[in-house]
Amino acid sequence: MDYFASMENILWLIWLGIGVAFIVAEMMVPAFILVFFGVGAIIAGATAFFGSTLQMQIVIFGVSSLALILLLRKFMSATFRGAAIDGENEEEDAAIGALAEVVEIIAPPHRGRVKYQGTFWAAESTQEIEPGATVRIVSRHEKDYNTFTVEKES
Repeated sequence: MDYFASMENILWLIWLGIGVAFIVAEMMVPAFILVFFGVGAIIAGATAFFGSTLQMQIVIFGVSSLALILLLRKFMSATFRGAAIDGENEEEDAAIGALAEVVEIIAPPHRGRVKYQGTFWAAESTQEIEPGATVRIVSRHEKDYNTFTVEKES
């Protein structure tokens, strides 16, 4: 029990707790950035376990977290999100050509909302469309995959 009597001997447990807290927080806030701070804290905890100073642990935490963010965030977020359907695969997108119901007015240039397959989606059009109207989904917005471009169904 004498081992845990010194603050230096339990710093690695504190870093481990901070790392786990960051990783759990990432699950609640899907920004995909907190996980890198969690891993950085675990790395700092490993250095604490092997006897590095508190100042060195803080530097290692900051450097490793920043390095992980810069090197892995783009790659890892694409891996965990999955690949979005791009313009080349539009023929495989089941939503294109499907009918949806307008639930919130679409008044260009502002987006409205449509109901498609029981889910509400942002939608835009070149013409004003009132709620309750049936629309045909023409495409997905080029920059926002979750927004449909629609046309009023005759």
